[in-house]
Amino acid sequence: MDFLDIPTDASVIDLLYVTIVFIAVFGYVPQIFKLWKSKSDSMDISIATWLIWLYTWVVTLLYGMFELHDLKLCLVAIINLIGHVAIISLTLRNRNRFKKDKQITE
Repeated sequence: MDFLDIPTDASVIDLLYVTIVFIAVFGYVPQIFKLWKSKSDSMDISIATWLIWLYTWVVTLLYGMFELHDLKLCLVAIINLIGHVAIISLTLRNRNRFKKDKQITE
């Protein structure tokens, strides 16, 4: 009896792994749109946390490229990197814009 009777067929696991990209995109898109349209300074977004996650995906991409030579892992890492960079960039843009707007009104 296999552990919890989980199927070990590689094609099923491969299919599940590919879904990570779609789930990631559906996770990032609403946050990106919210930050894009935001009229606030986005101080409720933790840049430090997003930078930590960005670092983990950079290392994952490098590991997938140079150690595993795994295209699927690299694609997942690239999609996540794009999402993280977009969120960090938009958050910094909003903070900078809010800071400039505040200086203009003073």
